[in-house]
Amino acid sequence: MPTIVALGDSITYGYPFTPDVSWVERLRRETGWKVINSGVSGDTFDDMALRLETDVFTHKPDIVILMGGTNDVYVGLSQPRIQKSFKAIIDALEAENIKIIVGIPLPVDDATERPLQLWRSWLRQFCEDKGIAIIDFHQDFMDERGKMKEDLFLDGCHPRVKGYEIMGERVIKSLAELDLLIRKS
Repeated sequence: MPTIVALGDSITYGYPFTPDVSWVERLRRETGWKVINSGVSGDTFDDMALRLETDVFTHKPDIVILMGGTNDVYVGLSQPRIQKSFKAIIDALEAENIKIIVGIPLPVDDATERPLQLWRSWLRQFCEDKGIAIIDFHQDFMDERGKMKEDLFLDGCHPRVKGYEIMGERVIKSLAELDLLIRKS
């Protein structure tokens, strides 16, 4: 039975609800695997890097699902700075021979969506170049006009319960497509 750590920010945690509502919990329930929610509200990639030893490596995971960048954009970090911090986490995970899957962040309200679009674009290309699998959480939260589905959000950033359910469905589907999903019997 594999061990998975979900490393991220409030959207990994399940904010403003409890982790029991999160997409991470849905993955744990559906698979019966050991799935650890290492999402911390407000975290940037720099913050996540500081938690690698305690919140990731101590669990000896087979897989890490890494998602972030939204808070990095919110606090005004430059794209090169965000990329450098993200790459440092990737390098640390690779050094431990952990399989990495990257979550593509959700859309946000129009005020900060543009820099987040740049981040997502870079992230997709980076993962493609490195052969890192992705879970495209973003796609399920966009309508046919390319706008965020506002009814899935509480505040322009954090999902409602229905949004977290959709994220849970996406992670299950993506792991199945990657031939990594074995549901509990």
